[in-house]
Amino acid sequence: MSGSPTEKRRQCPHCERPMKVCLCAHITPLHHHLPVQILIHPSELNAAKGTAKLTEKVLDHCQLWPGESADDLAPLRQHLADVPAFLLYPDEQAQPVETATLPPHSQLLVLDGTWRKTHKILQLNPWLQALPKLSFHTAPQGNYQIRKAHREDSLSTLEAIAYALEQLEGCDPSPLYHAFEALKQSQLAHMPAEVRTRYR
Repeated sequence: MSGSPTEKRRQCPHCERPMKVCLCAHITPLHHHLPVQILIHPSELNAAKGTAKLTEKVLDHCQLWPGESADDLAPLRQHLADVPAFLLYPDEQAQPVETATLPPHSQLLVLDGTWRKTHKILQLNPWLQALPKLSFHTAPQGNYQIRKAHREDSLSTLEAIAYALEQLEGCDPSPLYHAFEALKQSQLAHMPAEVRTRYR
């Protein structure tokens, strides 16, 4: 007999996913030094295919900041007061993560959302635009097969952070990729067969 609607909706308190697709068995902490702050667009908070929440669960030093406007992100701006902060975002003046050396106590900021949504966050927050930026000289091949992207060089938030941390401090990003693979397989397993073929 199938469970009650309440049981089906019950969420895991750790990974915050429905219990039937809990990913806790696939989450291994990744020890790193550079704090990561993820500015997540509110529409992405409960996206089943999103990777920001999963990234936060894996990383030692990571926090999510939901919001879009300057008022929404005022607590983050206060949190970053008097510390060097770098925004991971494509820009002609950006330093490549492959060769960048960040000062002590730096913080890495990452925008989570579609290109349109992250661009809007930037437009609403001039203080973000003014931050020094980091980008990829040679972006890795993305493998976000459960979500369609409008650009060939698109990476999930998890993939971008994994590559950035690997380059900036030489840590092993495999715990992130392991959790990412589990998320993808979970999503694919619950897709109808005719839909699943579009993502293979």
